[in-house]
Amino acid sequence: MKARILLFLMTAFLLGACSSDDEQIAVTEGSLEGRWLEVYEPHVVSEGIVYYTFHEDSPTSGTCLIDVHDILSGNYQNEMNYQLSDDGKCIRLWGGFCATNAQEYEIVKFTGHRMEWKINDQKLYFERR
Repeated sequence: MKARILLFLMTAFLLGACSSDDEQIAVTEGSLEGRWLEVYEPHVVSEGIVYYTFHEDSPTSGTCLIDVHDILSGNYQNEMNYQLSDDGKCIRLWGGFCATNAQEYEIVKFTGHRMEWKINDQKLYFERR
């Protein structure tokens, strides 16, 4: 009986570990391109929606249009520049021509259709739309 339970647990662990949704990869050329919706954890209520649309200028940089639709503050857009780190595991975002005030996010998960960023203790979640 214990052997069956152990075999079941090992099988469940291996199947969970092989899930492509848990695959953690770095962002590669062209894989960030397109529209991403910022999503929230199930218990978080949002007043609107935010889309990030990435346009690649080179394999590691480009522009990002942040399109905000907010019930309280209205609708607005910000055009930002982005730069990926050489290993594809960090992204820097800034507005204007000067990157000195860029925010740097660690890319902790990227599957091609889901993405998770981290800065300090805050996490941002995205789904490709």
